[in-house]
Amino acid sequence: MKYELIHEVYDLCNGRPDSEIEDIETDNLDTYLKGRISKASTYEREEREDDSVLYTVMTNGQKERYIFSPIN
Repeated sequence: MKYELIHEVYDLCNGRPDSEIEDIETDNLDTYLKGRISKASTYEREEREDDSVLYTVMTNGQKERYIFSPIN
């Protein structure tokens, strides 16, 4: 399945995100995410009403968000 991925990395000083957008293709979002993050990371998954999936990732105090939106 194809997704638009918005990846936000939050600045530790000012708390504002730096964002990147890309199109990706995967059959399993959990597996895809685990391939991009550290083994020391923790994450929460949230399925949203608009069919997008939001992952909030924490790695050593660094917050990241991955938002996957299906492309039709």
